[in-house]
Amino acid sequence: MHIKRRILFIINPVAGKGKTIEILPIINKKLKPYEETIHYEVQVSKNKGDISELAKRYYKEGYTEFVAVGGDGSLSELINGFEFPLAVIPSIGIIPLGTGNDFVKNLREKNSVDEIFNVIINNDVIRIDLGRVNNFNFINVCSFGIDGPIIRDTDNLKKHLPGQSAYLLSTLKAGITFKPNNVKVTADGKIYNGQMLLIAIGNGKYIGGGMNICPEAKLSDGYFELCMVSNVSKLKFMKEISKLYSGRLAEVKEVTYVKAKHIQIEVQGKEYVINVDGNLLGCTPAALDMIEGAVNIFTREKQ
Repeated sequence: MHIKRRILFIINPVAGKGKTIEILPIINKKLKPYEETIHYEVQVSKNKGDISELAKRYYKEGYTEFVAVGGDGSLSELINGFEFPLAVIPSIGIIPLGTGNDFVKNLREKNSVDEIFNVIINNDVIRIDLGRVNNFNFINVCSFGIDGPIIRDTDNLKKHLPGQSAYLLSTLKAGITFKPNNVKVTADGKIYNGQMLLIAIGNGKYIGGGMNICPEAKLSDGYFELCMVSNVSKLKFMKEISKLYSGRLAEVKEVTYVKAKHIQIEVQGKEYVINVDGNLLGCTPAALDMIEGAVNIFTREKQ
């Protein structure tokens, strides 16, 4: 007897300025021909945290495949519905209809709805790592420092500007006004001290609607790429910001990259807020660890 696959689609109706809800008839159209082999259910989240609770509940009910319809924040909520390690490795996916959509830039598919559904229906997956910072899981990038005020400003500006433009404008503003603190970073036992403008820990590569902050990060190599940006002059910050998009930040002498599995962040003076996949969740001190091979991700091509 053939066992049906069980897929939960979770729609975030707020993401993408409400466009996500338009995917509902498409889900039905795409999956109805496969109803003999695929059982699926669709839930619409109502409040922040709902996606995590739905993932947790449906996993306990035997669902092993989960697709978020929304943005990076929706995907982040999804992975925080699981308590690792898990007896059965879940497969997760994203139909990217948010404003930044940074995580999917790590995958090589074209992000058309047709292509994504083909990958899901064919059950094409690869195993990837996740990160853990304090009490939160993350799939893409966790960062500290200047990113705190950037995220706050971006959330306000997104009401009036496209996501990438809002992030860039907020970044330029923070580059002028942000005052870095002394930071101690311990990466696999090696200590780095100094005034740090930004610390980014990448399982994936991108933040801020396409800034390639961790260009050598890979989703399944068991390591974070750690980027540390020391204090730079405001003029140099403005001059070098384009390198964030091109993945050439390593050319700036104030920037250090290392690979590590275990990272601790301690800040002297005022705490740094923790940016977890675009969500501000708690403050330093922070401890980060890899969760190797934590989930499968729906994708046709390996990195």
